[in-house]
Parts: sequence; C-alpha cells; structure tokens
Amino acid sequence: MKRLAIPLLVPLAMLVGCAGTPGPQVAKLDAGMQCEREQPTGSKLLMMRCRTLAERQLDQRDVDALTEATRRQRVDKRLQGS
Repeated sequence: MKRLAIPLLVPLAMLVGCAGTPGPQVAKLDAGMQCEREQPTGSKLLMMRCRTLAERQLDQRDVDALTEATRRQRVDKRLQGS
C-alpha cells in the first residue's frame, strides 16, 4: 500500500504547490496612462503595454529624431554623389 501511495502523493504535492494565488498583476491606470496590445517581433503572443503621457512623448521624440537623421543621411549621400 505504501508503494502505491508515494508515487501518487508526489505529483499531488507538486500540483498543490503550483496552485497558489497569484499576486496583483493589474496596476491602476492614471489619467495619462494608455494601454495597447502589442505583438513583439518574433512572437505570436500579444502583450499589454501601458505607458504614461511622458513616455509616449519621449518615444515620439525618439522616432522624430531617427526620421530626421535618416533624412539627413539620404540628403548627404545625394550631395556626395554629385
């Protein structure tokens, strides 16, 4: 009887250990928070990304700077080729 009980109790103990209650995973949204579902490159899973107004403005500033740098690089190459 003991031989049968031990193999059955080990998986049961593992299941009980994994069945704990999860902690709070949802943050309260501030007035300036905006959440979007995004699909990271190389993944098929959607992830929720929440950003403040300041973070969105900083991201937009970075995009604008990159766009301007790319535009300048194209103009410089055209001038050097002439």
